[in-house]
Amino acid sequence: MAEKKVLMITKTVCPYCERAKVVLNEALQGKYNDQIEFFVREDDEARFAELQKKYQFMTVPTFIDKESGSVLSDSQEPTITAFMKQAIGA
Repeated sequence: MAEKKVLMITKTVCPYCERAKVVLNEALQGKYNDQIEFFVREDDEARFAELQKKYQFMTVPTFIDKESGSVLSDSQEPTITAFMKQAIGA
């Protein structure tokens, strides 16, 4: 299985994470979902701590472009769309 290009970090209870998922599933119609690895903080706190140390983000949802290392901590449609186009392509 090919490595997914983007990592999306969320928490179990997180209204902003839910809003970001709505953007992915509705505004972007799931177009990028097959290229996103969805990671829930509570599933692996040690991995979360490592990611936070490596990428220096403070909040969730956070999107990480695994290739470039660029990070987006946002739940707004325009910024998520722009990030996905850059990380994954049209």
